[in-house]
Amino acid sequence: MRLQIPALAWHTTEAGVWQRTFHPHGPGIPVRVEADHGGLRFSFRSSTEEALLRDVLIAMFRNGEQVGGMALAGHPALSTLRRHHRGMILLTGSPFETLVLAILAQGRPADAVRKLFPELVAACGGLTPQRLAALPLPRLAQLVRPLGEVKASRLHATAAILTRRGATAFDRLITGSGSRALNYLMSLPGVGTHTAAIVMAIVNDVPDMVPIDQHLLRVAHRLGLTDHDGGLTRPGSRRVAADLLAYGPDLARVHPLLQQVAYDTCTAVTPDCRRCFLAESCRYAARTANARV
Repeated sequence: MRLQIPALAWHTTEAGVWQRTFHPHGPGIPVRVEADHGGLRFSFRSSTEEALLRDVLIAMFRNGEQVGGMALAGHPALSTLRRHHRGMILLTGSPFETLVLAILAQGRPADAVRKLFPELVAACGGLTPQRLAALPLPRLAQLVRPLGEVKASRLHATAAILTRRGATAFDRLITGSGSRALNYLMSLPGVGTHTAAIVMAIVNDVPDMVPIDQHLLRVAHRLGLTDHDGGLTRPGSRRVAADLLAYGPDLARVHPLLQQVAYDTCTAVTPDCRRCFLAESCRYAARTANARV
């Protein structure tokens, strides 16, 4: 759950246990999730919101669908990726929460977002466009300052825009037509092509959209999933996305796992190929190994 955008709303309380607080329609309800005999066990106090909360969790954890069951083939590295993460569940999230997390995560470490997010949700009494718009801007700026104060004004303005459109209009739009939703997202303050693509890939399971950044580009090129090694221009990003999606639509959903490789071992300057689980399927690792010989 480390780099997945929806997982930034969760934090670890002990080994193998993740927790967050939900606000269905009022006071917060802490929820714990942990592995249990090949499945997941959710724990939360009984309340009048129990049925709603169960539905939210089932949808968020995609009814237990795991990476091992995804169609990742056509390249040895993708088969290895699927085996390595076979028990992992790729989360989804509500449209507005996913958008807020994606904006907060722009250029910032995952752990910094994970630390700050519960305070933001608690200050709003639950994260909705209406509640975020009602939060005084100085208070919002204070909360998000560690991630960049400019994000406060962008989030506040976005929440105000969505509030004017109505309580459920944003959810309906984002889960509708791909191109229309993408263009609308990009019209919001602080939302560019990459952030919009992240939201669409997570919320809408859009199979023809991969959020390309420098980390994903680096790993994809070194593995041999694309031959493009130029800059992140719009045409270049489209080419890389097309190359990746040629391996199947599930590639869009597992893009955070490739990004994680970039952070863990496939760094820009000193990649640690000997420690990378994809090394045997990687053309870059093969070349560097031959060079050492």
